[in-house]
Amino acid sequence: MNKLRWSFVLGLFVLLMYGNAHSYAREIAIISHKDYPSGTITAAKVKEIYLGEKIAEGTVKIKPMEQNDESIKKRFIEKVMGSSVDAYKAYWIKKFFQEGITPPTAKTSSSDLIQAITQTNGGIGYVWSDDVKGDVKVLLKIDVGN
Repeated sequence: MNKLRWSFVLGLFVLLMYGNAHSYAREIAIISHKDYPSGTITAAKVKEIYLGEKIAEGTVKIKPMEQNDESIKKRFIEKVMGSSVDAYKAYWIKKFFQEGITPPTAKTSSSDLIQAITQTNGGIGYVWSDDVKGDVKVLLKIDVGN
């Protein structure tokens, strides 16, 4: 009987640990102005936008925005862009000086970014999924782990 009790306790412990680990997984939401011409977007298209390669969606000029918050910025750059923060910054310095293209506009917080997107036709950005509020369109959610 004692062996059965320990098996039950161990099984319960494993379930609780797995459940807690899974519940902390985070998602980044790619959001846009409510009138953005597309209802969805792929991670590959997001990468093109944030590399300055895709600048319009139909007749709408895309205005990418990003966050100064290092935790979400690092996850976004690593997971979506497939790069390090330093390499991404170096890319934009080179692009700015060689082609005159400006990098995405930086906002101080999710709420600032959401507010700017609601006021900017063609605005697109990224926030934690649980921060999405207001009159924005969620184009894509990306699991970035814990």
